Amino acid sequence: MNLDNFKIQIRKITNFSENECSMFIPHLNKKVLKKGEFLLREGQKVNEISFVEKGLLRFYYLSDGKEINNHFFLENDYAVSYLDFLRNTPSRYYIQALEDCELLTFNSNSLQDAYNKSKNWERFGRIIAESVYATATNRFESFLFLSAKERYLQMIKDYPRFIQRIPLYQLASYLGIERESLSRIRKEISI
Repeated sequence: MNLDNFKIQIRKITNFSENECSMFIPHLNKKVLKKGEFLLREGQKVNEISFVEKGLLRFYYLSDGKEINNHFFLENDYAVSYLDFLRNTPSRYYIQALEDCELLTFNSNSLQDAYNKSKNWERFGRIIAESVYATATNRFESFLFLSAKERYLQMIKDYPRFIQRIPLYQLASYLGIERESLSRIRKEISI
């Protein structure tokens, strides 16, 4: 298991020493998902976070039998139903691979242990929590204050990689609009 990229990414968040990185390595597990497989299903308890080494996953829920995309996870993201992870409760969400994925997973106990042993790991946890909160708040407020076109433009600005890798119908669900509406918006913008 090559952990160089994982170390690079966590060091972007806080200034980990080699010793602080190394103390966490034994807690990492490699997981491989094929396209279409699930990392998480509704009703499943959430006890681990997955660092996306390679691939693309979607985070969604069901509403009256319809799949509603809430977020996507790409390389170097942490895939998790975060609130359920914090509460150790059964999830209301699904996380499904849209491409073949390679993940590094770690559980809540190992993360709590790292928090207790290192101020940098504790800082890492706080910064990730702040990032998750900001992402969720921005998404919520986009539905309150932005039109569908403005949400699309904001998505392009905040998540340019989404446009390149995610099918149009999945993006439309994420934006809360029909595929045809998204096609119309895209055509409008390209004129």
